[in-house]
Amino acid sequence: MSGIKHCSGIFYVMNILALVLFLTACTSYTNVSSEEVKSFRQDIEQDFPAIQKTEIRYSTPRVEVAYTVKTEPDEEEIRRLFTRTTAFMTSPSFQSEIIDAQYRKKYPSWGDPELAVTITLRGKDITAYQFTCKPEKSDSESDSGNATYAQWYVQTPDDTAGKPYPESGMENEE
Repeated sequence: MSGIKHCSGIFYVMNILALVLFLTACTSYTNVSSEEVKSFRQDIEQDFPAIQKTEIRYSTPRVEVAYTVKTEPDEEEIRRLFTRTTAFMTSPSFQSEIIDAQYRKKYPSWGDPELAVTITLRGKDITAYQFTCKPEKSDSESDSGNATYAQWYVQTPDDTAGKPYPESGMENEE
């Protein structure tokens, strides 16, 4: 009987180790690099001096633009940064160069990724804002099955459940 308990204990430990390895593997990011990404990064950091670092990266099931800022931006700056970033992320060139050519190549079985924009306050390592958008399949036959990204949600430290963000960023391109 003690042999059975010993084996079940080993299986329990092995399951825990497998879970830890799985969760660790899912959180590693691959940084994106292309001329378009470099140009966007330079432009956005020039237009928003509070940005200390911009990372454009992906991991299953997400493609993310992560900003680290020196000081917390006001609501107008957040809106402008969100609008510029989501216009970039939903552009046809980003879809083809990053999502199709890099993300789908590395994760072919994961389907369409969620998009995210994260703004973290430097020094506090607190995510001040996280915007996310899940893909929606197009019903149109002519759209060749491409996903659309229309409804964004925002989470803040005061509202971790999140709520719809009123602007998709596509109508108000700057």
